[in-house]
Amino acid sequence: MDAVRAIVGVQLRIIRRDPWFLLIMFGMPLVIMPLFVDTIGLSLQAEGFSDASGAEQVVPGQVVMFGFMLAGSVGFSVYREHGWNTWDRLRASAAPAPSLLAGFAIPWIGIHLLYQVVLLVAGSLLVGLRLEGSVLAELLVLFAYSCCLIAFVLLLTATFRTINQVNAIVNLGAMVFGGLGGAFVPVDSLPRAAQYLSPFTPSFWAMEGHRDVFLEDGGIVDVLPEVGVLMGAAVVLGALTVVRFRVDETKEFFG
Repeated sequence: MDAVRAIVGVQLRIIRRDPWFLLIMFGMPLVIMPLFVDTIGLSLQAEGFSDASGAEQVVPGQVVMFGFMLAGSVGFSVYREHGWNTWDRLRASAAPAPSLLAGFAIPWIGIHLLYQVVLLVAGSLLVGLRLEGSVLAELLVLFAYSCCLIAFVLLLTATFRTINQVNAIVNLGAMVFGGLGGAFVPVDSLPRAAQYLSPFTPSFWAMEGHRDVFLEDGGIVDVLPEVGVLMGAAVVLGALTVVRFRVDETKEFFG
């Protein structure tokens, strides 16, 4: 546990000293949200949600898509240790691989969760998003999505040699998974082939959870299936990461 606390502390200090990436990632979705609210509102009303403004789809959609991009930061943190030549110091601590991984995962799960919450609050102020369902149910969806994405990116980090490889997959995944998962438009509006693929993305389950809360006034019981899938995926991805992760494997921060 000492190693976990030490790594968590270092990661938080680095983030506190250079918060600009988080600020940029916060600002971009705020620019996008107002552009699509009216159009998506018409789509939701056509589905039968007569009181929907469009914010119920657009704001969670931006949270899901940009949340995917933000999750790549946990991989960046690992590769940065190699780029700064400080990874050997972590190896010298003799901490087991699960402890090292937990030290990187824990702060980014917390930051990712906070990021999503702040975006939802901003969406309520900017485009009138209303939370009609359970606050706790929504928090469960956000937490499960954070755990799933951080586990996914750590698996990528354990598998690929360079930061560029991981960044490419994360950025592509944000767009493809976001599109298939309903972050841009409701899944029912997608082509039939895309609808078949949707349930294989974490974005789909996150968006379904958001729809339960924001459009169906759902509670904790209503989001348990989505939360269960996301947390189950997080456990599987985390286990695969522990199996694949090699402390003595060299990573390239540049290139």
